[in-house]
Amino acid sequence: MTASHLFFIIILILTLATLIILHSHVSLNLTDYKSRITAQAAAGGGGLVGSLRGFVMEGEGGSAGLWGQPAADSDKEREEGGGGSKGKDAAHNLSNMKPHRSGKKSSATLLCPTMTSPSDVKNQADMVYWEDLPNDHRPSNIVSPNKYVTFEPDHGGWNNIRMSMETMLAFAVATGRTLVIPPKKTMYLLGNDKDNKENNQLDFSDFFDLEAMAAETEGFNVMEMKDFLELEGGKLLPFGEDGPVGDTPTKLPGGITDWSEVFRKKPLEEYLRTVGLHRKFDTVRSMIIIPSDLSKSSPSDLSYLTDTLSTPSDWGKDSQKYFSSPTSTRSSASDRFAEFRAGRSSYHVYDQTIHSAKMIHFAAGDGYRMLTHFYTMLFFEDPLMDRWTKRFVRDHVRYRDEMYCVAAKVVGRVREISRNNGDEGEYDSMHIRRGDFQYKTTRVDADVLYSNTKSHLKEGGTIYVATDERDKSFFNPLREKGNYNLVFLDDFMSDEDVANLNPNFYGMLDQLIATRGRNFYGTFFSTFTGYINRMRGYHDDLFDERNGQSNDGAIDSWYFAPKDKEEEMSKYMPIRPPFYSREYPVAWRDIDE
Repeated sequence: MTASHLFFIIILILTLATLIILHSHVSLNLTDYKSRITAQAAAGGGGLVGSLRGFVMEGEGGSAGLWGQPAADSDKEREEGGGGSKGKDAAHNLSNMKPHRSGKKSSATLLCPTMTSPSDVKNQADMVYWEDLPNDHRPSNIVSPNKYVTFEPDHGGWNNIRMSMETMLAFAVATGRTLVIPPKKTMYLLGNDKDNKENNQLDFSDFFDLEAMAAETEGFNVMEMKDFLELEGGKLLPFGEDGPVGDTPTKLPGGITDWSEVFRKKPLEEYLRTVGLHRKFDTVRSMIIIPSDLSKSSPSDLSYLTDTLSTPSDWGKDSQKYFSSPTSTRSSASDRFAEFRAGRSSYHVYDQTIHSAKMIHFAAGDGYRMLTHFYTMLFFEDPLMDRWTKRFVRDHVRYRDEMYCVAAKVVGRVREISRNNGDEGEYDSMHIRRGDFQYKTTRVDADVLYSNTKSHLKEGGTIYVATDERDKSFFNPLREKGNYNLVFLDDFMSDEDVANLNPNFYGMLDQLIATRGRNFYGTFFSTFTGYINRMRGYHDDLFDERNGQSNDGAIDSWYFAPKDKEEEMSKYMPIRPPFYSREYPVAWRDIDE
């Protein structure tokens, strides 16, 4: 070997070493990453997608089918460090919690194995709005070992189902109860896979990584309905609104524990309504108050809040003092309650009576529908718990990484189209709901659509359009009058990553791509638009926090109709009924410690 050859080899080795070191700043070591993905797949995760949140701890929960980290059996055990966990498992037990603190943040990560180019890595990072807060312990002292929350999925479309499910999740984690997930079923408007009918049988774990959610959150447990019925079915007494109404356990219908293959699930729902505490929670006129301390949850303890509800409120007028002037998230319960009230006069308190119930059941339909946001239904007396719950939803209750990875790929393609269109890789986005939408004031023709949106859209720019309109020629006036370069999800169906995705996830994919638009126009009353705006709010809050800027909750989003709603999202607005019609900045503004 000549000296020149040796010199060349040394230079090559040094260059490779430098590249490896640089690459470590943007991704995990590939060998380690592959081993993690392999481990995840072996555990049942499958797929081509992984993230730091997806590597679920094993052996937690202590019973079959239970995912999560159990709370201690009593307040005494919490104080003494008991609760049944030994050794390394004790670190994940609520009994060993230190006083609440957020701790040092570390950057959350989205890892997509098939996306490794620098632009791919950038697009992945740009999808992330959640934060990794390893010491963000649940501050509540309310624990409910061996108690449950069951619920029926909303009967509407996916985003109504998701919104109701978020409220169930938040209620369960707030009260320390195990959340029981309903069995698989075909959800309304989600039967889109004509080739593989099995893809149309869905439960919430298909959309959210519930195992990771439970593993990452102390005191939060999730259980499948089958496991719950095997454990408790046929043992529960009939229960009324305030306590047991009999002393003979109610039989499980047909003795069935696995309802995933049973088409008609009405008997199961009737059984759950019989054995669970089952109340009508009016989501427009009422609220649920979560006290700071169960021992101080009596009417007299909370009268300083509830007595104010007897005073008539004209919220249309009273709410105006909060326009662009939000109540601090660190304010007293009285001050926060004054804004949270939103004209309501009725309430429920999570008191000792409700807490005593072995199981609480939330029905759907027949006046029981939970069509509301978790943050408009649940009032936390403790501001720490209020902010923590909102962080829990932001950081953990999100679509599976598979969807984010495919969205990142499409976002990269849209940005490439934008660059080729002379728009520096930026694009605007829209959600135009057509189809069967019941709110006719939002159904406008394309000429009106152009007129109502042109003030915040760049003429000649690239616009990603999320829509259920099948005839894309409907949008021709936007192309002609605004010279817009319109792109749709349909334009990317030939991409392998999109083609391999369950077609029932295309709506979620549309949402994620739309969140990264520079400016966004949505459909008022649409919960599909609402979730896009909430995710945009999360992104904005993270950006402002990293850049040392204050956040008033306003985002670069508008509504194309009704015209008087156009500027709703561009300034802080307090919550108001009907709460489902839009999302509100209280969900994302100033919720970190």
